[in-house]
Amino acid sequence: MDGLYTVVEFSKDDKWFVISEKIIDGIKYSYLIRVNEKEDDFINEFQIAKSYYDGSAEYMDIVSDKEMIKKIMPVLMPEAEEYINNPKKLKELLNQAS
Repeated sequence: MDGLYTVVEFSKDDKWFVISEKIIDGIKYSYLIRVNEKEDDFINEFQIAKSYYDGSAEYMDIVSDKEMIKKIMPVLMPEAEEYINNPKKLKELLNQAS
């Protein structure tokens, strides 16, 4: 991957590319997609992380609360809102991809 991008590394074998970052209610949230060890290919796994700060060091926790994800996801990825609000449409999209 060339150019400017941010990869978050939770451990040597756990790297995530930052797709989107937004401040929501004063807290920074990031939408992440897993990347391989060489950081040259995406793995079809996604997650949302919430940032905490200790001085200048940034730490992240994974957001797992479904209601919080429904609130945050449309802000991080506005195009996702129509699928969150219409699960039938999401199911149709997933069926088309298979």
